[in-house]
Amino acid sequence: MIRERGVVSEITGKTAVVSVDKKAECAGCGLCLFKDGTNKAEFYAKNTVGAKSGDAVIIERSESGGFLGTVLAFFVPLVLIGLAVLINYLLIKNEISILILSVVFIAVWYLILAVLDKKLKNIGAFNSRIVSVIPPDNSDTKE
Repeated sequence: MIRERGVVSEITGKTAVVSVDKKAECAGCGLCLFKDGTNKAEFYAKNTVGAKSGDAVIIERSESGGFLGTVLAFFVPLVLIGLAVLINYLLIKNEISILILSVVFIAVWYLILAVLDKKLKNIGAFNSRIVSVIPPDNSDTKE
């Protein structure tokens, strides 16, 4: 399990939106949730500890979710491109059809992922949950 510190930015029912700081190992990648110029990503997390908006929290998520997400987003499209090349080689034998089939296969795959997105969020590997609220640091207060 991966544990990260974040800040709750929004609460909707039993789900919280938690803003997490970018880690040093994320600096050169650019493949995940970090948009250009931002140092934070937002995760949906189950709020089982009663965290409120503005609370600093610890979230926990499965390490396997990152791998499974990578397979679904990157490996499957590569396999589909290979399938397009194979179909073209065996049946069509026209070079432009490789490009057309590849684009069609990948577009259909991402449409399938978009439809399945809500179901995939319910898979344990993709779920984050708040495991604790970090108490505010009171060392700044004057006595």
